[in-house]
Amino acid sequence: MKNQKLKIAICFYLLLSAFYVLPECQAQSLDQRLFTQIHDRWQRDWLDKPMELLTDAGEAPVGIALCAGVGLFGGEKARQSAKLALTADLASALVVYGLKNAVNRPRPEGETERSNSSFPSGHSTGAFALATVFSHQYPKLAIPCYTAATGIALSRVYLGRHYPSDVLAGAVIGYTFGKMTLYFSDKILGFEFDTWLQNKFKKDESSALPDSSITQ
Repeated sequence: MKNQKLKIAICFYLLLSAFYVLPECQAQSLDQRLFTQIHDRWQRDWLDKPMELLTDAGEAPVGIALCAGVGLFGGEKARQSAKLALTADLASALVVYGLKNAVNRPRPEGETERSNSSFPSGHSTGAFALATVFSHQYPKLAIPCYTAATGIALSRVYLGRHYPSDVLAGAVIGYTFGKMTLYFSDKILGFEFDTWLQNKFKKDESSALPDSSITQ
């Protein structure tokens, strides 16, 4: 158990440090060359629409709707998978939000609000978080899941919304939080929000009631 926790911690540390340990000029040069290759040289009229559809599929509401649909219309395993996937998606989204505000990297298309800056890619993060959980729960879907996640990540560079390092970082974050969610799956699946909420309200009500021994 300690070894698994250590591996997760090391993976996350490498993610945060990789883009700063490398010589900045070389990293930026490679990033820019890859961006030019994908965004400019891959441009084809017949690719534009599929890439736009992939980007739309990577929107946060789509991921949430996917988890909701799987949970509502599937069996017990599907409901558990949806709960795990949604947990990984939301947890990784919080990290992405924090990093965007901290790094504040301008997007290739120009300056945006700090919370919507370029590094890391939220689309890529969410896609790989869901792909990691669902591919673990349904191994036969591993190739389609990761293929879709990779397509979503590439679409962000192709459309000029992110640099390659943005989507790579997002993929690592999503994968890491997907694995962390699976590692703590027993605790996550055992947590019932409605039960927790009811118990909390009961405690609040009991603390609000006057002590009978005092009133007497």
